[in-house]
Amino acid sequence: MLVKDPVCGMQIDSESAFAARTVKGQTFYFCSENCVKQFDASSTALVKHATVHSATTGVSDGASGPVRLELPVRGLNRSGGPALSHALQAVPGVNRAYVNAGSGRTAIEYDPARANAADFVDAVRAAGFSTDGQTMRLKVNGLYCAECVVRIENALKATPGVLGATMNAATNEVKVEYSPVIGDLSLLTKAVESAGPYKAERAAEASEPEMDKEAQATAKEYRSLMRKWWFGAAVGVPTMILSYPWIFPVLRDWFPRGSSQLVYIWYAMGIASLAVLVYSGSQFFIGAWEGLKHRSANMHTLIALGTGVAWIYSTIALLFPQIFPSEEFTDVYYDVTVVVTALVVLGLAMEIKAKGRTSEAIKKLIGLQAKTARALRDGKEVDIPVEEVLTGDIVVVRPGEKIPVDGEVMEGQSAVDESMITGESLPVSKKVGDEVIGATI
Repeated sequence: MLVKDPVCGMQIDSESAFAARTVKGQTFYFCSENCVKQFDASSTALVKHATVHSATTGVSDGASGPVRLELPVRGLNRSGGPALSHALQAVPGVNRAYVNAGSGRTAIEYDPARANAADFVDAVRAAGFSTDGQTMRLKVNGLYCAECVVRIENALKATPGVLGATMNAATNEVKVEYSPVIGDLSLLTKAVESAGPYKAERAAEASEPEMDKEAQATAKEYRSLMRKWWFGAAVGVPTMILSYPWIFPVLRDWFPRGSSQLVYIWYAMGIASLAVLVYSGSQFFIGAWEGLKHRSANMHTLIALGTGVAWIYSTIALLFPQIFPSEEFTDVYYDVTVVVTALVVLGLAMEIKAKGRTSEAIKKLIGLQAKTARALRDGKEVDIPVEEVLTGDIVVVRPGEKIPVDGEVMEGQSAVDESMITGESLPVSKKVGDEVIGATI
């Protein structure tokens, strides 16, 4: 039965606990001699640590004070426990650090305002150990600027149980390393979405069907942006010309400054530019509002503020020209609204197209992988999907065939073409004990 050490808060097995104490009919279990001594020395230690929040599975809203984090440590033995404990306690902000060599875990009580999980991971690695964390990839939508990368990484690193996060803006994917005891993995997607106007979901596996779905979604988004661009361009060209008719010889006579004809044209331009803002630029205003709710500014904020202010100023100048000191201030700037929106949408479409080419290159690499493997099962050769090959399986590869998975040569020898990996055109000789790479021939 799993129980919690009342001193350090670590989860331990009651049968393998270092010691136990019974107080007022209640039994407490301890992970180490140090915890037993602290418990015996003062009963107030129990009360004090009962208020320490867990940063492993999550800190409740409104919680304050120190928090506790459990980390699995690989390569930990009894002789290395004190060294790791001293290394962790040397991290600024750490109040206490408990190391259980038997279970391979360490519990850290710290001030979250001064330290985070990444600091402890660095301390563990500096002490000669490694954290036994797991990784997952998240696909992030709504990423439009370099600042978004830093904001998403920081939000994930501040999430309880996250050991590290690395964002790849080219693929819109973030690689998250987390503690296996984090519990609710939805905390990761919530952390991304709390950082701004982003949507996150688990990234698709690197397989052709999933890559096809991703390519279809990218193509759909590209077509949507191009439709918005064409609408903005169709409105933008006449808007730019009619915003300054006095610089064109023919239009100068048709629409003189201050004439009623020019005013009517500007009314039509105001309505058309508003349509561009609503249709082509709606995502900028939505993104700006989401960023405002998170008390942050982003690229959406800049575009929405610039185009919105230009449209509002132009409309006020058109409807209430008498509030301006002179006629020169009553010019309209609907062209700015339309052209900026259209050009930024075009830039986004080109970026989506470039990212689609990256995905296409990855898909071609996946296509080089063998689809089946000839594995030995019960002494017989059986053709199975490459996804069903297990660690420790023996796979038979005949001359001229692709090697289905990474592995080590158990029997025989041959020459392998590794040009797709190394770029070397000459085949490489392989014998027993040599490593081979999947998809090479």
